[in-house]
Amino acid sequence: MSKRFEQWAALSPWSIISFSLGTIKLILNNGYALIPVVYTGWQQGFNSPWVIVVLAATVIAVFSFSSLQWAKYRYRLQEDKLGIRQGLIFKKNHQIPLNKIQNVRLVQPLYFRPMGLYSLVVETAGSKKDEAVLAAVNYRQAMQLKRALFSQQEQANSASSEAATQADQPVRGITTTLVTKSVKDLILFGLYQNNLFWFSVISGSILGQLDWEQLEQSQIKQTIWQWYETTIAVNIITQVVFALALLVTLYLLLSLISITSAILKYHPYQLARRHDTIHRSGGLLAKQNDSLALSRVQLIEFSQPVIGRLLQLWTINFKQVKGNEVEQMAKRHMLIPSMKRQQIDELMPKLNGLAATATVLPTHYRGIHIGWFWRRAWLAPLIALLNTLFIGINPFTETLLFIAAVVTALIYARYRQWGYLLQADNCWIHTGVLGQSWQLVSLKKVQHVCITQTPGQRKRQLATLTLGLASGEQHIPYIPLKDARQIAETALQLTQQDHHNWI
Repeated sequence: MSKRFEQWAALSPWSIISFSLGTIKLILNNGYALIPVVYTGWQQGFNSPWVIVVLAATVIAVFSFSSLQWAKYRYRLQEDKLGIRQGLIFKKNHQIPLNKIQNVRLVQPLYFRPMGLYSLVVETAGSKKDEAVLAAVNYRQAMQLKRALFSQQEQANSASSEAATQADQPVRGITTTLVTKSVKDLILFGLYQNNLFWFSVISGSILGQLDWEQLEQSQIKQTIWQWYETTIAVNIITQVVFALALLVTLYLLLSLISITSAILKYHPYQLARRHDTIHRSGGLLAKQNDSLALSRVQLIEFSQPVIGRLLQLWTINFKQVKGNEVEQMAKRHMLIPSMKRQQIDELMPKLNGLAATATVLPTHYRGIHIGWFWRRAWLAPLIALLNTLFIGINPFTETLLFIAAVVTALIYARYRQWGYLLQADNCWIHTGVLGQSWQLVSLKKVQHVCITQTPGQRKRQLATLTLGLASGEQHIPYIPLKDARQIAETALQLTQQDHHNWI
């Protein structure tokens, strides 16, 4: 390890920008901090000189506080831990064990780009936020720190096996590119991603600003309604076609936001491997370079939304300790977008540092028992039928019957797609409704297992299996009891013989 990091070092003065923006964000998140400005503007008018005085005082206070944060921030890298020392009145001395580091991200915000500076973000297992942020470091220094952090982990992992260490020496420093994605791939990724979040954000803000009373009486509304009645409402076929066209148009408009976001965030996308660590780089507005040790991956998810299913494209998510994913604050996993099945089958053998040993995405699975469907399918039709018997046929009960049919169909689709497949030390779990996803569980990563039975399951020799992982629990309901026991016993046997760190 380079000795330049063994002594306490300060950050660049440019990090004051990062500290200032963090302070401003904290002020905005705590609305009470804006009370003096709002109160002064309310009492004196927002063109009052006092408003300017309060704003100027706020700017000076933010800059002064950020300058003190920078002046008191120190870091150093020792043999087995990263030390962070900060604080003026309340001093904080944080020691981060290197074997607890989950991810190391290299981010270049837009305001650091002219200076060629980066922020090095360290995330650990067991924390709900970024453990350390080394702001305003140059690229060379950031990469040296990043490699030093992971090289210490690699040395610790290989210390018990001298032969393995010697085998790694010839390839030390070699970086292999695994996946690259073009603009076209990212456009497709943005297209098949779920846009419901953006729909709620945009529609909520727009609909809240509309004057519905005035809109109801407007000439444009009357003209459109008249056109609809004379052209579209003439028969059911044109109404269905018109509704589908509106839905497709709305989806494409919302997809423009998702596509733009995907390009700005990931282009030019590249996934590379160095030793047993994968590195994802890309980003137009904020350049990112995320790192993840393969041994820290708890579960791999291959997801295919309904549009992705039509395009035959998958997204690969590497899930880690729950709440400590790459970009945890944004609730994102390290992912690989727009992957075809053939590309997945070519990639998996190259990720031989994973706990999971599967190399091919399955094409079949064993479905769960139909008892799961019957247990859930009766309620919606029963409610609709009872209302129809007591009230009679009317638009309300017709709507209830339609909703009951849709709900039952969706439950059946979920039942048909829920299944499992045991392959050696790996357990595949298949789920979905209109889309589909595969969860690849390495039984070596299982922390606890639970087999439960309802009275009905006990009669049919069925059970529900729960596999507890650091990334969260995985459930397989209504499977044969002998299969549940086989999976559970395999997991317990593997974990009993494996004495490596569970992370």
